[in-house]
Amino acid sequence: MLLRNRLFWLLAPLATLTLATVYLLADRILLKRFDQQDATALRQEVVRLHSLMRFETGNTLDLARSYAWWSESLDYVRDPNPEFIEGNLDEESVHNMGLDFMLYLDPSGKVLAERWVEHELEGAASSQNIDTAVLQQAVVLHAVRLGAVDNRGDPLHSVALLSLIRNVPLILVSAAITDNQAKAPPLGAIVAGRFLGTEHLNIHLSLIDAKLELLPPDKNEIGWPFLIEDSDHNAPVQISPRRIEAQTQSMQLLYRNAAGEPELLFGLTKPRVLYQGGKQAIDFFLYISVSVAIAALLLAYLALEFGVLRRIMRLNREVAAIGHDARTARIGDLGKDELGQLSRELNRMLERLQQSEARDRLILDSIQDAYFEIDAKGTLRAANQALCDLFGYSPDQIVGRSYREILGDPDVERAKKQFAEALRGGKPIFTSSFKRRDGNLGHFETRFSIIQDMQGQFAGFRGILRDITAQMAYQNQLLDMAYRDPLTNLGNRKAFSEQLKDALELAQRQQSSLALLYLDLDRFKEVNDRFGHDIGDALLVAIADRLRGALRQPDRLYRLGGDEFTLLLPGSDSDSASGLALRLVKVLDAPFTLGGHVIDFVTPSVGIALFPTHAQDAESLIKAADSAMYQAKRQRNCAFLYHPPRLSTHPQSR
Repeated sequence: MLLRNRLFWLLAPLATLTLATVYLLADRILLKRFDQQDATALRQEVVRLHSLMRFETGNTLDLARSYAWWSESLDYVRDPNPEFIEGNLDEESVHNMGLDFMLYLDPSGKVLAERWVEHELEGAASSQNIDTAVLQQAVVLHAVRLGAVDNRGDPLHSVALLSLIRNVPLILVSAAITDNQAKAPPLGAIVAGRFLGTEHLNIHLSLIDAKLELLPPDKNEIGWPFLIEDSDHNAPVQISPRRIEAQTQSMQLLYRNAAGEPELLFGLTKPRVLYQGGKQAIDFFLYISVSVAIAALLLAYLALEFGVLRRIMRLNREVAAIGHDARTARIGDLGKDELGQLSRELNRMLERLQQSEARDRLILDSIQDAYFEIDAKGTLRAANQALCDLFGYSPDQIVGRSYREILGDPDVERAKKQFAEALRGGKPIFTSSFKRRDGNLGHFETRFSIIQDMQGQFAGFRGILRDITAQMAYQNQLLDMAYRDPLTNLGNRKAFSEQLKDALELAQRQQSSLALLYLDLDRFKEVNDRFGHDIGDALLVAIADRLRGALRQPDRLYRLGGDEFTLLLPGSDSDSASGLALRLVKVLDAPFTLGGHVIDFVTPSVGIALFPTHAQDAESLIKAADSAMYQAKRQRNCAFLYHPPRLSTHPQSR
């Protein structure tokens, strides 16, 4: 049998067997993997939905606790008075906190006070064709039934869950009413929440890559595994098994209450993109592979005939005229003809290339700076040992990666601009953060230039990379020290000046208000004189801690020096600013015990000024607040709202 026939009968069955094996492996392994990836993607969306709901539920509970853990709320339950509700529970305040309702319940579950955001209540009720009063009563009964007022003496008692009441989905939370320290015996509870209307669900839908729908709980959830058990919120969550259809897959997320009753059921549907795409790709690959195999066999036969066999016959006639002094070569001795000579020349060239490459590698590995080469697609093609050590990879692990995998996401676009600049002939210096193998970020400075191939065409980039992480950390530390009070760890006068300027500019653009509270300590000098400066410093730290703990935004609190503190309240009017000032006065009213000494004579005086009511610029606003503070110091332990002299000769106490 001729050589060409032997090769044909060898290649044809081998090609057929290879195609059949590839198809079976793809069908059994790849499609199964694609299906698993689709399932993982769906579950990730379910977990993401739960995380969003858990965050909103926790945030709503924190808002309820901010009122429940307030001594004035405890006093109100003991002795209800309308002035407290009008001053602290108006509809605008409830709405601004992102709540749709807030209720005060006594220990028996009776509603002492309530505030509903009317347009949200009416929208939720009208969507289900029910009366608003019926929905209000159902919410109260549901909260009481689930233990809102059954605190059993625990001041930290709370309930937080997703509910479906009268076919209206909502977030429902409750917190036991106690004092500011959350230590007094609880008395009643605050119930708050928000309705999950169509607009609210659409917001979540924009964050989830799946079709989201609200379903009524059914009886098929028995035996579903628990996704997570949150003991703080007493809201067990179950996830259904994946349901598969030809084109789609779906899972359900069930929320139960503490009694184990189903409350709310979400359904998520996502197409099986990877599975369907993989199946189509495999079928197309098989079709193309068969076609290519047939064409390849035909071309191989023609190439073998005209490109190899006839040439070998010609070379055989020329071999006898060539000597027999060939040496063993790496790629094999093809005879004493032109192919043999070509083999020897190629071997000598490979030896030279290997020696040159070994020399270059030795030089690159001996330098301390990291060296790299990437191709035109951004894939790393070469790296020295210093680069591997910096990122924690072995050479085999890092070569072949895209630079996007180790570059921080915000810096990818900047890197593209730097590459474009290098293509225009520039020599850019690129400073950015890179991800190491352990997940930590390091800061590096990179200098690079372009690589050209043998034809002078662009082939990639090469560069040197230096680790400047320690230098960046030191610079950030110096920057933080410049804006931080070293004693109380609050913002210092420099931070206050810059933040006040920014806050005023923002208030001017948004046409909103800004309140400045200026707080000074009465008789603080007496502490230093009687007990020493160490006790005085400790008192300042303790006062800063109390002020920080009483604020929802402690980062807007500053110490200007000595016993002077300031506080910025964007968007606050005179009532809310005065209310907060009185609360800070009350917080600092309790005695301090420091170094065995009880200090109960240091009291705060707070001055309040508003932009744009009292001043239009930073300097005037500070002067107004300082003037109000000096008016407060005349009586001590109180707060005064600034009044211009032309309107009133006496500041008004709040």
